[in-house]
Amino acid sequence: MTPNDSITPLAVGSRAPDFTLTDAITGQPVTLSERLGRGVALDFWSVDCAWSRYYDDYLIERAAAWAAEGVTLLLINSNANETPQQMRDMADAYGIAGPILIDAGSAVANVYGATATPHIFVVDGGGRLVYQGAIDDRSFRQQQPTVNYLEAAISAMLAGEAINPHETPAYGCVIVREM
Repeated sequence: MTPNDSITPLAVGSRAPDFTLTDAITGQPVTLSERLGRGVALDFWSVDCAWSRYYDDYLIERAAAWAAEGVTLLLINSNANETPQQMRDMADAYGIAGPILIDAGSAVANVYGATATPHIFVVDGGGRLVYQGAIDDRSFRQQQPTVNYLEAAISAMLAGEAINPHETPAYGCVIVREM
């Protein structure tokens, strides 16, 4: 049994727990409640996970478009085996502007119930969790996605519409928590 086996993701409709984490790139604190705007997409992200790499280009591209709509993307690294220097090196290599938030001890991952990288949580401007799960329906056996859940969730949130589905299973690498 791994530490992730007993973790349950935060329920959609819940108030998103506020947090302040340090940005690995700038060294500055970032607080969720100060970034809400029209919404925030939290991406539990990893330096070493191939699944995170699959989505980096997409997220970099979409982050700029979402920001124009008032939605912020926050990458959160909760892996006990990845250092801030590795995060900065990956940001440089992939052109990630950040922020990449350091979740020491996986405290935020534990509160949100994040189990994988990537594991997405979309929070609306009012601070409510409106979506949690996978970015799309890609998997080991299905290499090409047919549905982009994250894009649909953000579009529906911005339009004030119901998000369907509002929850999907996260798919990727297990978050490495301290034992």
